[in-house]
Amino acid sequence: MMKKILCTLLTAVMLSLIGCSGIPQPTMEELMAEVNTEHRAGERFEGDLSPYLREPTESVEFDRLALFPTAEAEYQPEKILTLDQAKEDIDFVFNVFHDTYGLYDYFGGDEVFSQAKQSVLQQCESAGTLTCEFLVQSLVQNLSFVKDGHFSIAQQSAAPRICPFFYREVAFMKTEEGYQSEDGKQVESVEGYEDLDQLFRRSISSEGELVYYPVVLKEVEDASLQGTYQNNEPLVVHYQGGETQSLTAESFEMYDEALPERTVTEEVEGIPVLRLQFFDSQGSRERREFLEDHADAPVQIIDLRTNGGGFWQDVQSVMMDYVGQAVPTNSVEVDAWTGNYQDEQDQFAENEKLLIVLTGKYTASAAEQFVDAIHNVENVLIVGENTNGCILTAAGSSYLPNSNAPMVLGANLVHVFPGEGFFEELRGLYPDIWVPAGEAEELVIKLVEQLNR
Repeated sequence: MMKKILCTLLTAVMLSLIGCSGIPQPTMEELMAEVNTEHRAGERFEGDLSPYLREPTESVEFDRLALFPTAEAEYQPEKILTLDQAKEDIDFVFNVFHDTYGLYDYFGGDEVFSQAKQSVLQQCESAGTLTCEFLVQSLVQNLSFVKDGHFSIAQQSAAPRICPFFYREVAFMKTEEGYQSEDGKQVESVEGYEDLDQLFRRSISSEGELVYYPVVLKEVEDASLQGTYQNNEPLVVHYQGGETQSLTAESFEMYDEALPERTVTEEVEGIPVLRLQFFDSQGSRERREFLEDHADAPVQIIDLRTNGGGFWQDVQSVMMDYVGQAVPTNSVEVDAWTGNYQDEQDQFAENEKLLIVLTGKYTASAAEQFVDAIHNVENVLIVGENTNGCILTAAGSSYLPNSNAPMVLGANLVHVFPGEGFFEELRGLYPDIWVPAGEAEELVIKLVEQLNR
């Protein structure tokens, strides 16, 4: 059936194998065969879980995981604290880590956290003016070894995110010999990169053709990702025959355009598009009816570019609405305190339609669980940027007692993935086709139109 649908979509594509750029184009059926093979290769984690488990500890002294407690007062960065107040807040933070955090031992245990605490105390004792902001900055700085995308204090994350920088001055094609520019120059090497397959990524040109562009992943120290960021390192490409070319990276800016509602349904160029800003029950009937109404559409788009997370049960609900069955993730959720986990069978669900999932660096938490699980569904094409990298633990909320700074930190449940190549915290999951998130929808629709001529 999939073959029949794609043949309908891609009528006459074989008559136009060479596009405007001169780069040969595969059929959609060929592309999806390649992507399906890549997705099938991702296996559910079955390794050693012991590094992610907690050593036995004494009973906890308090329950900080009461459902989202209310702060006694608003957090004010400029508020002055006494040293005793700061010490009480510092004790609170490190007690929460010790008594409730599943990855306490994974990130170094007592030795590492005690050193961090002493450093925070020393900085506060030396502060000329001890403000709430100073305390928060000191805590965030000294806890930067906690590579957990959910962890934050006063909305400030401790660890930098890994963001994509695109080099799109020259379009490349992939050949049996390696990578070749659109005008036929064969790439011999790129300075600083031995594995060119980790540099040249499947992408879409402005004309809607499938091409390859260099994409460099780089840490952005500002974990808030609220600005425009530059990668000033040129990419020096050496071609066979001795020619050298220096390519410049485009700036990175997080795509975070807010939706008018958490669930938005529409059609774009005749393609049903379901936009989800959060995974919860709000809008569940609307999204279910939309998916049911367009069940026979040969192509659908689910847009997760501004989806910051939500609840796993609602991820499962959307999966059931689209696929018609529960689909496991490739990650394993383990209780770090007990070692208990649900042993699910690895599977690859059949799907005759083409589903395009749009992702961006804002795509986080439960949205990443959806992207993880959708890898196990046939004929899914993930387009955009690598996701946020915020799924290692869940999110629980607390408030520091004197500064009233909100703290977000996971508890006992930990998600373990099958190797760094599939997922890495703060880096996220890779798309199948790399394009800047803000251009993802426009370009993938052009790709479908290009292959439907």
